[in-house]
Amino acid sequence: MPQTPEPIQSARPRGERFAINVLWSWTGVAANLFVGFIITPFIIRRLGEEQYGIWGLVFSILDYFWFFDLGLNTAVCNFCARFIAVKDHEKINEVISTALFYFSMVAVAVWAIAPFIAKYAYRFFKVSPAYRHEFGILILMTTITWGLCIALHIFVSALDGFQRFDLTSRVWVAMLVVRSLGYLLVLKSGHGLVAMAAVFIASQILAYLLNFLNVRRVFPQLRLSTSYIRVAMFRDILRYGVKSFAASTSTLVLNQSGTVMIGHYLSGAAVGFYVLPSKLLQNAVDTVSRIALVTRSTAAELTATGDRDATLALGIYSNRYSLALFMPLVVFLAVYGHALILRWVGPQMAEHSAPLLPAFLLSNALVLAAQFNSSSLLYGLSAHGGYARAMIVEAILYLAALVWVIPRYDMLGVAWVSAALMIAVRGIYTPWLVSRALNSSYVMYMRGIYTRPICAAIPVWILARLLEKNWLPGATWPQLTLAGAICGCVYSAIALFTCLPHHHRIMVLSRLPMIGPRYRP
Repeated sequence: MPQTPEPIQSARPRGERFAINVLWSWTGVAANLFVGFIITPFIIRRLGEEQYGIWGLVFSILDYFWFFDLGLNTAVCNFCARFIAVKDHEKINEVISTALFYFSMVAVAVWAIAPFIAKYAYRFFKVSPAYRHEFGILILMTTITWGLCIALHIFVSALDGFQRFDLTSRVWVAMLVVRSLGYLLVLKSGHGLVAMAAVFIASQILAYLLNFLNVRRVFPQLRLSTSYIRVAMFRDILRYGVKSFAASTSTLVLNQSGTVMIGHYLSGAAVGFYVLPSKLLQNAVDTVSRIALVTRSTAAELTATGDRDATLALGIYSNRYSLALFMPLVVFLAVYGHALILRWVGPQMAEHSAPLLPAFLLSNALVLAAQFNSSSLLYGLSAHGGYARAMIVEAILYLAALVWVIPRYDMLGVAWVSAALMIAVRGIYTPWLVSRALNSSYVMYMRGIYTRPICAAIPVWILARLLEKNWLPGATWPQLTLAGAICGCVYSAIALFTCLPHHHRIMVLSRLPMIGPRYRP
């Protein structure tokens, strides 16, 4: 008998479906957190600071190829969410087939220029002569693979549009397990960066193929055919995507230019020192970005049904809860950051990386945690033009500042320039755009996001300082673990009663194993 296809979307209420999608997304983040915390120090010890910096530099270069995306993956997600809401399967086939044709052409173009980039890239960066050949091989391998993966990525975007984050999260966890075990095996057997790149490539291709099979399973109406390629559809997704492209291109510049310019002006080791704090926070940022993926497709669905009040509530609560989830880590690292890096990866990394933490913590908390969902909301509303223009301005100012700052203030100057621009553009201006798009009060929107999570963090920060000064200085792993657990538990208890409204609090309490039954109807 043929297998019954899975439902594209759950029949649960929208709010419950949103929460479940977020929780599924976090399974991948939790796996990444565990793996990253265990694997990163092992990689640094095996490779050394310079090779670890080269590894980070290669992927910073690779990220620039997302310029070719033109925002079409964002458009695929948005269009799939809209068309599935009205059950127009033919339009979904047009979107996917048209986008696949475009990205296949992009793949051919990338494959054509890959050898040139691999041959000459070392001239721009301060890579030691001993590692230049290996650096070129890494760029060639990863660039060719990127050409294949960009074509397959549209199936991940389609699953996001279908709000099947349970499927993408399962694939993500499987990929992490395969990749991490592969890294351990190749490094323990004495191999280096090229072998690690082979493991990365194999796990990446596996993940994309699994996501393609997932799309076939949940959307059996999928038809990939040249007959579905439409110039009119390409114009529609490009019209949406151009604004997304401007924003995503600027984001790439903002995320990777600091690393690239440090590699140009300073050294490969300096790249490693700069990358480490962002690696430390990356998993928490991923937690927020996973919520934002759900927010984007949910906002597109709400826009299709015209529910503006629900969209505003979605923006406030998703941002508030993202900030609340991020704050325990911010408090802990603000007090114990140097001690943690010292115990985790050693004194040299602690000496150079720990001073960067305050800038990273401030910008990540106030912007990437508290306002990431605001940009996703604008995408869902198809009102992201102003956001795209603001991101272009931020990127231009950032590039200009790097040229002046790095020779004078090294990595610390880069971190603070990045933080200041992020707060101004994405932390202050972007939520104003959301308020204008939804005809709501800017002050009310900002107050609804920031006030409660920050107020809940103040007593926890005072407690952490007392612990660090008197009982738990963070000299050992048990002390750091206990301090982190105390900060997390105390903040969670306070936030449960200050950050969550009554109906959300009841929903959370009803799912706790010991006390849940008394809160269930």
